[in-house]
Amino acid sequence: MEAMLANCEEESKAEEPSLLTEEEKAWKEQQEIVPLLTGGRLKPYQIKGIKWMISLWQNGLNGILADQMGLGKTVQTIGLLAHLKGKGMHGPFLVCAPLSTLSNWIGEIKRFVPSMEALLYHGSREERMILRRNHMPSSITPSFPVIVTSYEVVINDRKFLSKYKWKYIVVDEGHRLKNFDCKLLRELKQMPADNTLLLTGTPLQNNLPELWSLLNFILPQIFTSLREFQSWFDFAGRTGNSADDDVNDQRRLKVISKLHLILRPFLLRRLKEDVEKSLPLKKEIILYASMSEKQKEYHDLLIKKALGKHLEENALSPGLHRRAVLNNTCMQLRKICNHPDLLSSQVETDIYWPPIEKLVEQCGKLKLLDRLLVHLRERGHKVLIFSQMTRILDILEYYLQERGFNPFRIDGQVKQAERQRQIQEFNQGGSNNFIFLLSTRAGGLGINLTAADTAIIYDSDWNPHMDMQAMDRCHRIGQTRPVHVYRLATSHSIECRMLKVAADKLKLEHLVIEKGQFRQERDHPKITLEESDLIALLRQERNEEEELVQSQEISDENLLKLLDRSDMVLQAPYANGSKCEEKSDGNANVLPLKGPGWEVVIRSSKSNLLSAIEGYKKL
Repeated sequence: MEAMLANCEEESKAEEPSLLTEEEKAWKEQQEIVPLLTGGRLKPYQIKGIKWMISLWQNGLNGILADQMGLGKTVQTIGLLAHLKGKGMHGPFLVCAPLSTLSNWIGEIKRFVPSMEALLYHGSREERMILRRNHMPSSITPSFPVIVTSYEVVINDRKFLSKYKWKYIVVDEGHRLKNFDCKLLRELKQMPADNTLLLTGTPLQNNLPELWSLLNFILPQIFTSLREFQSWFDFAGRTGNSADDDVNDQRRLKVISKLHLILRPFLLRRLKEDVEKSLPLKKEIILYASMSEKQKEYHDLLIKKALGKHLEENALSPGLHRRAVLNNTCMQLRKICNHPDLLSSQVETDIYWPPIEKLVEQCGKLKLLDRLLVHLRERGHKVLIFSQMTRILDILEYYLQERGFNPFRIDGQVKQAERQRQIQEFNQGGSNNFIFLLSTRAGGLGINLTAADTAIIYDSDWNPHMDMQAMDRCHRIGQTRPVHVYRLATSHSIECRMLKVAADKLKLEHLVIEKGQFRQERDHPKITLEESDLIALLRQERNEEEELVQSQEISDENLLKLLDRSDMVLQAPYANGSKCEEKSDGNANVLPLKGPGWEVVIRSSKSNLLSAIEGYKKL
């Protein structure tokens, strides 16, 4: 390991000044390292990523490529496989990925390395049997394809797949393996493989068992025992004795430094702001919506524990509502914010949907969305709308169709072929469909929708990284226009508290490891709340800033000013010479960062565990 690090440092020092630009150097290296990759030019940092993975392979090591979402982990991995193919290693190679990304993997392999065969191993049991007979012989030849398949197929067909001695197993969205009890992890561990590569754009978060699970998978000889791993970070609490506390702090920093030394050769993470200077700017804006009268009524009844009775008395099927409402107060508060019809019988079937104007009037966020979409369409923007809840997607789809906007839609129930058809059609320049509805979990991973330059988070996740992954479906390599993200939130509600918790998580500037958690402070807020704590939070007095942004809805005048992106165009350092045709009202810099009904989010992408590793190398 030390020799590997020394070699990397020597190579870096040995680089001599050259008249070539960074891009020209990268192109020269690409032709030398991955001559089979003929379908496009890679970025300099992508070439470095491929060289890092090649170094792992040469040293017989597994690793985690953890570049920030949108930096091209897929094409870097394809570059590694193409390099191995060029060296005469014909596999077999297995790529295990989320269902929504399979077609993208196949498409990217065909695009960048057309000479490298790839097989989408998916479908029914009978269809997979046919694929085995026709494309997966027992002997490995130069024509043996790269096998691309889903988590579920790996679990179902592990016995067959284990017949091969895989040269490389690539697990896309590798943070899926953070639960060491998950079935996918158990099945993958039983599959023979020379090397393993995990891809993740989501930083490792907050939990020692989750970190150990990933490290145990790629380094089982080092990380053999979870109990032993946890004991490394089991320090006594603050004693009140400054001398003892100083000793514990010093021990803690020493252990952290050792952990980083262990991780350093096996983990690579780069951020957009550091390596992708040509990527257009992104601005995140929170828009606050007032509750409708119906929402206020439901909210007050729920806090008083009287909503269950009210719904039961007014339901078409009495007795169905009380249990659901009283079992999970937090979820019911979120449903009220998303649309009160989620708690009534009106959306049980299409028959009971109210007229469109009534549906919009019943929900503050839907009214705000209605205003927003009109302006976005007029300005020629394409829009992604994300929600956590499938039933909200149902309501939004009905609303959009009634407004004459025929949206695309991906959720967990949409089949692979239909997903790919919709993605391709949406990304085509001539498509008239300007809205794509996506569930945050199913549509927020690994797919490319750069035809859109606007993302709307209709309801936020407790885990802010889920929403950030969703945003990066359009803010990624290939995007040529500035991106706006509009996060909708209901004023004076549970949603505002969720945003505060999420913001606190992302503000972590230093890594402090305590038993069972990575966190900055001992009093870091918990994600799970008891019902009594939740109601107490909702009744807390708001500070002046919160009162300002939640005091009223944004005016039409200010909304138009927020929609202006001309300031982002002027600032954007487009290396590719692309132009953004953006209407300018000349008002982009007029508004402050906060005002009645809105708040512009200033976020540092470095607030995460993995990127913090770099900082601790200097301790």
